[in-house]
Amino acid sequence: MSIREKMSIKPTAQYERHNQILERLNSGEILSITELSREWDIQTKTLQRDFKKLMEGSYGVIRADDGKRFSISKKKTTSKEATTAVNMLDSLSKDIGGKFYIKAKTALSNIQSHIESPFYTRIDVEDISDKMNLVQQLEIAISKRKMVTFKYKRWYKPDDIKIYEGVKPYKIVIFDGFFYLFCQHNDYYPKFYLKEMSAIVVSDETFEYKDKVLSSIEKAQDIWFDPSKEPFEVILYLDNTARVYFERKPIKGQSLKKYENGSCELTTYMTNKEEVFSILKRWLPHIKVIEPPELQKEFDIMLNEYVNF
Repeated sequence: MSIREKMSIKPTAQYERHNQILERLNSGEILSITELSREWDIQTKTLQRDFKKLMEGSYGVIRADDGKRFSISKKKTTSKEATTAVNMLDSLSKDIGGKFYIKAKTALSNIQSHIESPFYTRIDVEDISDKMNLVQQLEIAISKRKMVTFKYKRWYKPDDIKIYEGVKPYKIVIFDGFFYLFCQHNDYYPKFYLKEMSAIVVSDETFEYKDKVLSSIEKAQDIWFDPSKEPFEVILYLDNTARVYFERKPIKGQSLKKYENGSCELTTYMTNKEEVFSILKRWLPHIKVIEPPELQKEFDIMLNEYVNF
């Protein structure tokens, strides 16, 4: 959507107004509160508050030469914090590698002319360079809330390609270094592995997001989360070795109750027992389930079966 097309859409939320104002200023426009008030049918006091916040931020918004309108400062420079963020993004994209890094490097170079990053990162994220066109199509569908159709190769039936129609895409998510499309299909909320998707077609048919489902993504521990289920309380016992890690890198929604011997209880909420099991597997033998106790019993059975395999 072009800037002119966006101009015809009345921005009702504050963040929408701020985004449109900044986009237009960065494109070279000089904006007037009075003119925007008429264009968007919004009170001038509301826009005055918007410009005040934008001028107080690090966006480079200043008064124009006439003292009445607003523009972007030509002297605007990238802050040290922003430069650090660019360096980190460069290092992260390099770790993904392939064509993805080539494209990301070009985009980042537009922000910073020369990158000599002091950061070295090692994240196990798969290379999806060969799926960039698919990702771009999904990006369009998600931003415009358009349904999609695609072919999917299921790992347990590699010779049986299934076609999924009327899929409502919510987000592209990364769990354990793998890319998935989190979406709604009929009354289910599957996670499709991106590398097994092909022949995507973006429909003209739109849909509405379910806010509860979207918020569930923010609380998900891993790919096993289930937005159709109510979260249940999980209490884990951590010894001193595991406690240090969870203090450094908390899982979502955790609270810790520490004991004098260095161990602790970790309380959080999950939607699927597999979320719990994936944490247990990673931290054996330094962790166990306190509540709900039946999960620890089921996990013990799994361990015994493995030992006796």
